[in-house]
This record gives sequence, C-alpha cells and structure tokens, in this order.
Amino acid sequence: MRPSATPLGVILSACLLLVTGQFCIAQQFTIKRVELLNQQVIVHFDLTDDVSGRTYTLNVYGSHDNYLNPLQKLSGDFGLEVKPGLNKKFSWDPKAELGEDFSGSVALEVRGRLYIPFVRFTGFEDYRVLKRGKPYQLTWSGGTQQNILNFDLYKGDKKVTTFSNIANVGNYKLTLPTDTKPGKDYRFKISDTKNKDEVVYTGNFAVKRKTPLLLKVLPVLASGYLVVLLSGDDGKKKIPDPIKP
Repeated sequence: MRPSATPLGVILSACLLLVTGQFCIAQQFTIKRVELLNQQVIVHFDLTDDVSGRTYTLNVYGSHDNYLNPLQKLSGDFGLEVKPGLNKKFSWDPKAELGEDFSGSVALEVRGRLYIPFVRFTGFEDYRVLKRGKPYQLTWSGGTQQNILNFDLYKGDKKVTTFSNIANVGNYKLTLPTDTKPGKDYRFKISDTKNKDEVVYTGNFAVKRKTPLLLKVLPVLASGYLVVLLSGDDGKKKIPDPIKP
C-alpha cells in the first residue's frame, strides 16, 4: 500500500508510517525518528540482521514521479552495500531534487534488498595504481550474455568518463585516456544498461602518468649539457700562456 501524500513541510511524520517493516524474517528495518533540519529531511533508522557479513541496497523513491526512479540528492547510509547496524541515517535535499519553486505534496518510500553483486571482478584489488595510456586486462564473472555494461570512471563522487556498451563476456581491455588527471580516489562503477538495480563498484585506485614528468624533462637537460661540452665554450675566457723571457 502506498503512503498517502503529505505536504512537504510535514512529510517527516508520514515517513514513520512509510517504511517501518521487515524485509524478511532475519532482517528488520525500523524508523526511529525523522527530522527537518536546514531544509534537509533526515531519517534515522536501525537495520538489523541475524546473519553477520551481509550488506544491503537501500533506495528511496518519491510520489512526485509515481515512485519510478530512486532519489538522487541523498547522503549518508543509502545505496549499495549498506551494513546493518543501529543509529544509521540518510538525508534528502528536497529543493535540490525537485527545484526551488516546487510546492505540493510528496510521499517517500524506502526499498531494501540483500546486496548480491551481479558481477564479481577477479584480481582487480591488485590494481592500486593505473597509468594513463596503458592497457589493462580486466576480468570478471557473473551476469548473463544479455547484460550490456557501462564502466563509469569516478573520482570521488564526480564522473570523469564512460566506457559504454561493453559486452558481458568476462573480460575487457581498458585504457585510461591520456588526459585523465593524476590523483587518488578513483574507482569504476559498473552497471547494466537495461537494469538500474544491477550496479557494482570497484575498490579505489590512483591514476598516474605513464611516463613520470621528471623522466620526460631529464633527456632534454642532458642533451643540452652535451652540446655545451662539445662546443668547447663554457662561457669563460681562456687565460693565455705566460710570455717566454
């Protein structure tokens, strides 16, 4: 049953009726309280599980689009691989999501399920550093031949580039563009182009230049030094021999 729509200013009270419930016997998701702070809707909850080591996917949907697409302007404990625990929370920015001029009623719905990666990478944890312009053979297992994959390169929360429409054949030779900025906190988001719920992330890695900048400069300096030596002119005047008596 869908929650009844509620004016945005008092949506917090409706959230308590919205998502209290159980995913299944061993897991329980319970709203503790909801608050409005600095135009942010903050939902405090507990997620408990009798089985250790499992994680969950939590997404939040709104009545403004008939609960079709997950909300994007969220932060906190939501998305992929949410670990069970007490005193968890996520925040939603209604103005950023719906626009400054939005007025009306919105109800929210939280959906959760056990997180099971639809593909699993083999040996990617060995790639702590990737160099620009160098090909890397990525391998994985899982999914079906019907999956068409996108590999999105992220630095932090910002998408840098996309390697699109990759066939799910278990391997792909990937080369980072030479204009990728060196730095840390990069990772790949792998998703099924036809199923928004099928998403996995790789671990973080750093990006470096294929050839260190110092090595590019040194040959130029060395060749310049040889020219000076071969020219026989080091910038100093030669002192003449003393006159013989």
